[in-house]
Amino acid sequence: MYEHYKAHCAARNLTPVNSATFGKLIRVVFPDLKTRRLGVRGQSKYHYCGIRVRASNEPNPTSDQILTITEDNSGSTRDNISTSPSAASSVHSTASNILDSSISIQLPPFMKPNILSYPHTNELDATIHSFISAYENHCRQILYLVTHHQVDKIQQVMALFYDRMPENFQLLIHEVPEITEAVWRYDSLFYDTIIERFLPTVNYPLSQAMMITLRTYTRELSNYIGAFVSRFPINFYQKKLDVARIFAAKFRRHLSLNHAAQTATAVLNMPEYLSAMRKDWEQLDFDGLLDQTLWVCDCNTTDIRHILNQEIYDLLTVKISLDHWMNWVSSIVDSYLKKFTPSSSNDASHYLAQAKQFLLKWNFYTSLIMKGLARQNARSFSSFHTIHLFLDDYALYLVEETIAQANYILMRQQQVIQQTESSSTATTSTSATRTNIYSSPSSSTSKGNLS
Repeated sequence: MYEHYKAHCAARNLTPVNSATFGKLIRVVFPDLKTRRLGVRGQSKYHYCGIRVRASNEPNPTSDQILTITEDNSGSTRDNISTSPSAASSVHSTASNILDSSISIQLPPFMKPNILSYPHTNELDATIHSFISAYENHCRQILYLVTHHQVDKIQQVMALFYDRMPENFQLLIHEVPEITEAVWRYDSLFYDTIIERFLPTVNYPLSQAMMITLRTYTRELSNYIGAFVSRFPINFYQKKLDVARIFAAKFRRHLSLNHAAQTATAVLNMPEYLSAMRKDWEQLDFDGLLDQTLWVCDCNTTDIRHILNQEIYDLLTVKISLDHWMNWVSSIVDSYLKKFTPSSSNDASHYLAQAKQFLLKWNFYTSLIMKGLARQNARSFSSFHTIHLFLDDYALYLVEETIAQANYILMRQQQVIQQTESSSTATTSTSATRTNIYSSPSSSTSKGNLS
């Protein structure tokens, strides 16, 4: 079964989970399935009784076949595009059709940069305007391809844009550094638009096809940029690559969190799972757990006991959506971190330290809970494990978002202070100039004579 599962993932560009996690998922999806262990502990395999491959499916692949499939799918997508007239015509035709279809897609506006490093002319303004329009259309084409599961055509679109870029655009990139600054900032807005469009919330339902498309795009994005942008100035290339890598890493984590959310939702939608989880929760030794954490975490025992005995039990009592669990975790994060909200940059390091402490304490408590469930051979251990994986990742996500928001507020405060100081300095300088203007040498001389 695991070999068949790995072949299925390889054929669809998915990253398979390890065999242990796969086994836990099988037990969650098929709780009544009987298993028989083959081999000694630590080197064992499990035989699942009463389950088989559908007759319509292909035979279970061997390890050698899986290796071949994986190698075929992991090859680089940066194949050289033929420079023959027919191939070039095909690429141009494809890009033109995409452009026609993507006109209606809305993107944030590209802010025209303030050029200070280059002599200002009407010709320069016209070139910048044309470049901005072309770059917006290029991004619009990419978003259209991602939306319609045509990631394989992004390579052609990027080849057409960068390899056939007009000479005046290339000169603009080479000689006007503000263009590089404007492009990477627009890339940031563009990538944020992708995240907001396809994953507006953590638990937003994504189809398997869209999940595959987005994972493929984030995996190949750096390769695309390396293939077509590396011949441009190093600063332009490096900034585009850095922003793309940050986006890809962030979005992959969001996609993984979304996958965990959908798995957790499947568990919470099963009333029999909730009933078993509630019974196992009632049997947990909370006093023993609190004794272990008291001197390590230095938390308010009354608050922790209320969370364990009341809040989590209430969440397990009725059939509720994952949103309720997410709101519950969010309230815990907010109540803990708001006490340390930094009022100035001097408090930032303390705030960051407290955020780390929260994550350490959270993981310590959840690991002890899972250990307690394992010791009592809880029937719903697999269900708790699924919820536990999501909540741990979601708590980390919330803390990171909270830190980012605090940093943004501090940065804005610092900018306001700097602007105020600059205005004050300018006012003082102007006042001094006015004093010099009105204090003429003759008046000083006359005062001297009078004395």
